Amino acid sequence: MTALERRSRRLLRVYPAAYRHERAEEMIGTLLEATPDGRSWPRLRDVRALVTAGLKARAAQNRQRTASVNLRVALMVGISLWLALQAANFLVGVVSAFVPNSARYISTLSMAVAPTGWSAALSALLTASTVLLAWTAPRVIVLAGALAASAAVMSFALANRSLIGPYVLWVLCLAALVALAPRPEHSSPQWLWPLGLVVITLPLAELGVGYGWLRYNAEPLTSGALVLGIAVAGIVWIGMDARLMVAVLTFLAVAGVQLMTTAMAYGSSVLGALQFVLVIAAIAAPAIWLLRRQSGPAGRTT
Repeated sequence: MTALERRSRRLLRVYPAAYRHERAEEMIGTLLEATPDGRSWPRLRDVRALVTAGLKARAAQNRQRTASVNLRVALMVGISLWLALQAANFLVGVVSAFVPNSARYISTLSMAVAPTGWSAALSALLTASTVLLAWTAPRVIVLAGALAASAAVMSFALANRSLIGPYVLWVLCLAALVALAPRPEHSSPQWLWPLGLVVITLPLAELGVGYGWLRYNAEPLTSGALVLGIAVAGIVWIGMDARLMVAVLTFLAVAGVQLMTTAMAYGSSVLGALQFVLVIAAIAAPAIWLLRRQSGPAGRTT
């Protein structure tokens, strides 16, 4: 196998597996014939056309599911992302306690104390496990994981005499995850890899910039930059698959409610957070409409 063919086959991974199984050899043959002799990479225009067509093929799979199933997946991704960030931020606090001179800034949750100790670690690990189980395990197992995570989270809040509002929201999101957990025929485990990326990269990024002048200048931007990148991807991708954008808006709506609960706990005005949530709701309306347009007929469920 030549380098050109090997790289061309890698590009085909952008297509769904069933599509590749049926047409891979034909597509590879066409691409090799169209590439001038002596090249080890396909031409840029061929790569662009191949990737665009592959993404459209993947987006077409959404039309095999109803709007309610696609909306459930989008809501579940948004809530999972919020929970994953909470777990990641707690892990930052726990790990930074053992790292000399590291920052202990919690950029997503407005907490009265830094999340350190065994209860914080348990909250993070059980929450991350529940997110994983929600996409891969039967609902009864997801329920067990959510109950354990909720107990750990509330134990941490009570033991540290923290603001109770954000932690109640955390528990409500775990409950929503249980309610949204898919039936086996509607499972979408491919969404796990970006969520796993969040849990892995955020602690490393925040700990990595937690030294020197970067400690107070760059660290607060790490999770914000991550969410911004996902939002930009959702905007770019919305014409083919609106689920990512609905997921981002769900995450932002939960974050807005979090700001409201924190403001109320401190006796501050909730007007700014309320306006933020209302703007998110207004943007979500056309995104959900587009998601419905991209979904299959009401009678189809798989």
